[in-house]
Amino acid sequence: MNGVNRARVAALAVMLVAVAMFVPMGLQAQSEATDPVSRVRAAMDSVRFIAYTPTDLTIVAGQVHPASRHRIRKDLTILREDFQGLITYSCADGVDEVPGVAKALGFRALILGIWDPLSEREFRNVKRLVNAYPQLIVGISVGNETLLAERHQWPVLRAAIQRLRTALPGVAITTSEPFYYYLNDDPADFVAVQDFLLPSVHPLFQPWFNQASTAQAVDFVVRVAGLLSAKTDKPVLIKETGLPSGPPGTRFTPAAQAEFWTSLIRQLPKLPGLGAAYFEAFDHDWKEENARQEFGSHPEEGYWGLYTAGGDPKTVMTALRKLWRADNTPGKAAAGPVK
Repeated sequence: MNGVNRARVAALAVMLVAVAMFVPMGLQAQSEATDPVSRVRAAMDSVRFIAYTPTDLTIVAGQVHPASRHRIRKDLTILREDFQGLITYSCADGVDEVPGVAKALGFRALILGIWDPLSEREFRNVKRLVNAYPQLIVGISVGNETLLAERHQWPVLRAAIQRLRTALPGVAITTSEPFYYYLNDDPADFVAVQDFLLPSVHPLFQPWFNQASTAQAVDFVVRVAGLLSAKTDKPVLIKETGLPSGPPGTRFTPAAQAEFWTSLIRQLPKLPGLGAAYFEAFDHDWKEENARQEFGSHPEEGYWGLYTAGGDPKTVMTALRKLWRADNTPGKAAAGPVK
C-alpha cells in the first residue's frame, strides 16, 4: 500500500473510531422482482455468500496455474454444506468453470468477478456464463482493489463497468475497493456508477489495529457498515472482512478468528440490503508472495480461509454452525439461512 493510500486510510480510520453512534437510513423497498438491483437484495436476504478462489489455482510471480473442474467440484461440495452463494474474483484460468459446477450442486446465487477490466477473454466468458446461467448469476464485480493497487485508473474501470452494463442489462454491475473510496466519494462518481456496493472493510490494515482488541475490530466493521448504509439506498454487501487464523506465533489465532465472526453476526444491523459475505473460503499460501509486490509483507495473507487449504473446517466453522442452528431465520446481515 503506497503512502497516499496509507494516509487516506489513517485519516478516515481516526474519524471512524471517534464516531460514537450512527443511525442507518432505511433502504427503499424493492421494485420489480426482475430489476437487477432487486435481485441482489433478494439474494442477500436469502443466502449466505462466501468469497471463493479454487484451491488449485495459484498465481506466483505472474505465473498462473489454472483451476481444474475436478477441484472446483470438490471445493464447492464442501462449501455447499454451509453456504448458498459465491463471490469469485476472476472469470478465466479455470475459474469460469465455477458457475456450471455451482448450478449442479444447488448454489442459489453467484456474484461473478472479473480480475482485469481490460481482459477480452474475461469479458467474453462473463457474457457466455450470464447467458447460460441467468438465474444463478445476480451480479458482476469488475476488478478487485484495482484502484488501491494502481493497476488501472478510474476512467478505465468506469468504462469497463459501463460496457458490461450495456452488454448485460439484466445483471447488476459493481466493483470492489476498500471502504474509504465509498465514504470519501473519491472518485467523485464512484458510488453513482455502481448498481450495488461490494466494499472491503479490513480492521487489520487500520493504523490502530495492533493496539485494538478483537471486539474493537468488530465494532469498527459495524460502524463502517452503518456509515455505508446511511450513505446510499443501494445494497451494501461487504465483500471482505474478518481476521486470519495465523500464522502461528502471532496474535492471529483460530480462536480470535472465530470470535470475530460470531461477534459480527450478532452485532451487524439486520437490515434489508445490508450484509457481509464470509471471507474467505480456503487458505491459499501463495497469496502472501503474490501480494508482497503491491502491498508489502503480510504473512497472514495465507490464513484468511474459514477452511484449511485441504478443506478441513477451522474453529470458526464450528462456532458459526452453532450460531446458525440457534438462529434458523432467513438471511439478514452475515448470518444467512441454514440451508
